[in-house]
Amino acid sequence: MAIDALYKVAYDEAVRALSEQQAVVDGLRSRAGVLFSAAAVTTSFLGAQALSGGNGSLFSWLALTAFTGVATAFLAILWPRRWEFTANPHRVIEACIESANSDSLEDLHRELSFHMSSSYVENREAQERLFVFFQIANVLFAIELVLWIGAIAIVA
Repeated sequence: MAIDALYKVAYDEAVRALSEQQAVVDGLRSRAGVLFSAAAVTTSFLGAQALSGGNGSLFSWLALTAFTGVATAFLAILWPRRWEFTANPHRVIEACIESANSDSLEDLHRELSFHMSSSYVENREAQERLFVFFQIANVLFAIELVLWIGAIAIVA
């Protein structure tokens, strides 16, 4: 097998890894948006029932605090970030095509594979942080639900 075909395999794998990574991030952010909406609706309905008498119990205040934590964690996930899922065409042209050091397709595939591998590692660190925020938000959302139910039970 020619070496240029081997570099092409590495390049294709790097493209696949970044595409898969982008899909995971997009899916996580979509789920975060839906759960954030659910938390807001839960707080609206259950909070209205729990606070209908005008006096908030300790459970109500703790539930509102939990909702604030949920909102903060979900906003940390949804906040725009710089992700690198593609190669910058200007960089490809300057560094890989017009460079005096590269004159073959295999050099292009090699350089792009290394670049995409670095992007994958950098994105992975940010992606791990998103997963942590997502877990925190889910736990806080569950706590919030329990607290709202407790607050409603006290009012009833």
